[in-house]
Amino acid sequence: MSHQLTEQVKLLQKAVIMADGELLILKRSPHAHTRPAQWDLPGGNCEWPQSNTDVANPNLPELLREIQEETGIVVEANSLSAVPLHVSTYFEADKQVYTIIVGWKIFLPAQSPVVISEEHTEFAWIKLDQFDRYDFGFAGKSNGFIRKMVSQK
Repeated sequence: MSHQLTEQVKLLQKAVIMADGELLILKRSPHAHTRPAQWDLPGGNCEWPQSNTDVANPNLPELLREIQEETGIVVEANSLSAVPLHVSTYFEADKQVYTIIVGWKIFLPAQSPVVISEEHTEFAWIKLDQFDRYDFGFAGKSNGFIRKMVSQK
């Protein structure tokens, strides 16, 4: 049950990272389980919090960890917008898994050097009007969650 909150519930978080008017995108490995060799935003699935005390917003450290793991970029918690940029849900009937998708917008003061993880093969800083030149699979279609995140002002 790794990389999920429970056997039937996932919380997927993605970050729209902007710097110098450009968006950071990552190309998924050709061996990825979903959307292999397609472009993506940094982020990932949250796991159940490992805490014996009440914790507000336990998902945010998970998102920041994913960003650092996938890009090498360290983002401070106060860089996140106060309200999620995007929230949607998806139900996989064959697996009986309900996914909650949350997008966050992060502004960096300048483009940071990027060191990608083994989960990805490339990265690019792109202008928003270049989005359609990249294959994001279903997530980049007109009703796809990545397109919706990137389109938010």
